[in-house]
Amino acid sequence: MPFNRAELSEYLRIAVEALGRYRLRTALSVTGVVLGVAAVIAMMSVSEGAAREALAQVDALGLDNLVAQSTGGLNARGTMKRSLAAIDAGRAVALVPSARLGAPVVSRYLRIGHAEKALTAQVLGVTPAFQQVLRLAVARGRFLSDPDEASLARVTAIGAGLARELFGYRDPLGETITIAADHYRVIGVLGEHGANLEPGSLGWHHVNRAAFVPLPTLTGHTFAVAPNQPVDELWLQVGDGEQSEALGEVFRRVLLQTRNPDEFTIVVPRELLAQRYRTQRTFSVVVGSVAALALLIGGIGIMNIMLTSVVERTREIGVRRTAGARRRDVTMQFLIEALLMTVGGGLVGIVVGAVVSAGISAYAGWSTHVSAAAVALGFVVSVVVGVVFGSYPAMKAAALEPVDAMRYE
Repeated sequence: MPFNRAELSEYLRIAVEALGRYRLRTALSVTGVVLGVAAVIAMMSVSEGAAREALAQVDALGLDNLVAQSTGGLNARGTMKRSLAAIDAGRAVALVPSARLGAPVVSRYLRIGHAEKALTAQVLGVTPAFQQVLRLAVARGRFLSDPDEASLARVTAIGAGLARELFGYRDPLGETITIAADHYRVIGVLGEHGANLEPGSLGWHHVNRAAFVPLPTLTGHTFAVAPNQPVDELWLQVGDGEQSEALGEVFRRVLLQTRNPDEFTIVVPRELLAQRYRTQRTFSVVVGSVAALALLIGGIGIMNIMLTSVVERTREIGVRRTAGARRRDVTMQFLIEALLMTVGGGLVGIVVGAVVSAGISAYAGWSTHVSAAAVALGFVVSVVVGVVFGSYPAMKAAALEPVDAMRYE
C-alpha cells in the first residue's frame, strides 16, 4: 500500500526532529558520506578532463596522421646518425597504401621580435601541404604557397597566440618581424588550433605560438638543389584513420629501406590516445577504490548511529506501536532518517567535489570537467548508501515488540 503525502510529511518531520537532537553526532556520521561523494565527483572530473585534453591533443595531431621523428644524436659507433630527408615524404606518399599527403618539417626555437618586443618561440619550416595535414585554419591572410617555397621568400604565417604577444590588438598582416637575424613579412594569422598545447605533450607543436615559414627558406636550400636535405619530422596523412596502426608499420618499413632503425621513431596519434586512456583507467581504478572505501566507512558510520538511535529510542518505538503505528511506519521513519543523512551528505559532497576539482585545475594545472553524469552518480550513490546501510537498523527497529519496548529502560 503506497504512502500518501501526509504520511511522508510526518515521517520527514519526525526524522528531522530526531536528527536535530544530536547535531554534532549526526554531522560527524555524515562526514564520511561527504568525503566519499566528493572523491567520486573529483575523480570523475579529473578523468573527464583528462579524456577531453587527450582527445584535444590527439585531434591537434590528427587521428589520420602518422609522424616520423628523427632521433638525431650519435649511433653505437660514435658517429652522427643520419637524419630523415625531405625526399622521404614523397617516397612515403608513393609507397604507403592510402597515403594522401606528405609534409617534411624542420623545427627550430629562435628569437622572434617586432619593434621593441622580442621572445623565443618555435619556428616551423614546412611545405604548403602541412596546412592540410594538420588542418590549420587561417583567420586572416593566407598560408604559405608553392611560389613562396620555390623563391625562398621570407614570409611567415603566425599562430594566434604569437600574433597577440607581438602585435596586441593590431593587425599583423603586412608587418615585418625578425626571426633570428632575418626579416620576414607576415602574410597570415592562424585561427586558434586545438588545445593550448606545450611541447612535450601529445601535440608537441604549440601551433598557437609558432611561426610557419617555407622550409627551404629556413634551411637555405630549395628541394630542387638539395632533395636530401635533413628534416626533423615527416608527417603523412592517410585516407583510412582506422588502419593507422597497420599503416604506421608500413611507413616504418618504407623508411627502413634508406634509414637505420635507430635513426627515427614512428608516432601514431591513435596509439597515443589509446595509451592515455589506459593510463587514465588505471588512475580511475585507484582513486575509485579510495572513494569506495570512504563511502564504505561513511555507510558504516550511518549504520552505527542508526543502531544507537534505535537503542536510545526503544521506549519511543514502543509508545508509537502501542498508539497504532505499523511496522512499516517504524521502518520508513528510520529509513528516511538514514536517507536524510546520506542524501544531505551527498549534496554537500557534490559541492565539495566541484570545489576540489576547481582547486585541482587552479593549483595543479590539471584539466578537469564536472559533468552532469558525475553529479547524477554522486546523488545516486548517496541514495544507495542510505538504503543499504539504513535498511538493517530500520528493520531492527520495526521488529521490536510493543510490550518489550515499553518495558525498556
